[in-house]
Amino acid sequence: MTDAEAARDPDHLARLRATLERFARIPAGEWENLAARVSRATVRKGGHFLREGDVPGKLAFVATGLFRVYFVTERGDERVMAFREEGRLISGFSPFPGQRTPRFSIQALEDSELLQINLDPATLLGPADCWKEVYAKYMEMLFLEKEERERQFLSEDAETRYRAFRARYPGLEERVPQYEVASFLGITPVALSRIRQGMAKDGARS
Repeated sequence: MTDAEAARDPDHLARLRATLERFARIPAGEWENLAARVSRATVRKGGHFLREGDVPGKLAFVATGLFRVYFVTERGDERVMAFREEGRLISGFSPFPGQRTPRFSIQALEDSELLQINLDPATLLGPADCWKEVYAKYMEMLFLEKEERERQFLSEDAETRYRAFRARYPGLEERVPQYEVASFLGITPVALSRIRQGMAKDGARS
């Protein structure tokens, strides 16, 4: 099977379409046109789908694997902003109008398979109204995700953020190094270990 044939595997394409249709209904003809543009890409563990400053010219669906979205501080420290597991979309889009290049990078934490769509610089996914709605709703989702993350950091303690992480990403702890989880939570690995130990003791007493 060629990469093009694999990218058009009915199961993978059905999952991609279902993900896009969470944002807007896609007519059959528009979907067929988009599906013809889909290609498969493999990103090995440690490789990048996107680096800070790249022109965001593609959108991808994570068929298998796991990615982290992160940025590097002026001191050279890495900070994890989000994780993207199977069934999620990844891109370089910013939720802020006028920001043309991303200030973050997207790196594979596992060997990963993507269904990738190259974007038209003028119309992105396409000129039809359904694609405009997909883009608008996708950007809204990114903004709301960012807003919720800021709210957590401003109003919740580290343990509450950790519990929210476990609810948001069930099973992910077994796939992600502790220091990556700690970075996402904005704490040190030592602090995360203490939180885990305290929760384990509370669970044993209940």
